[in-house]
Amino acid sequence: MKRIAAAAVLAVLLTPAAAAEITKPIRYTWMATSCTTWNCAAAALVMADGDKYVIVLPTGRDDRPWLILRRIEEGSIALPENEPFTCNVFDTVVDATSHYTAMDGCHAPLLLNTPDGRAVVASLLQCANQAPKQRASR
Repeated sequence: MKRIAAAAVLAVLLTPAAAAEITKPIRYTWMATSCTTWNCAAAALVMADGDKYVIVLPTGRDDRPWLILRRIEEGSIALPENEPFTCNVFDTVVDATSHYTAMDGCHAPLLLNTPDGRAVVASLLQCANQAPKQRASR
């Protein structure tokens, strides 16, 4: 009987300690990077080693004909300053479609349903006929 009581007291004392060790689940997002040659895009696929969360898409543009979408952990990477493409991630295709249809065609948007069940709208950060936006200083 003493062993059962001791085990019960020990279980009650250890439960808050175990609960304190639980961490937040990893959240993922998608990022877009562009390539100027097929060799660059193919190298990204080779380095992905069959990862289903790396996707290469044609953009139809002459200056950056290939777009690479990668699923990454949120907050784990910074985008290069000169990257012309951006990526908006949505939980539903309906939300992504609304965003896609509201965009100006000069942004060359691409709508894609991803393997993790989310929807992505990848597009040019700015239209070709606009002056470059200044990034905020840090």
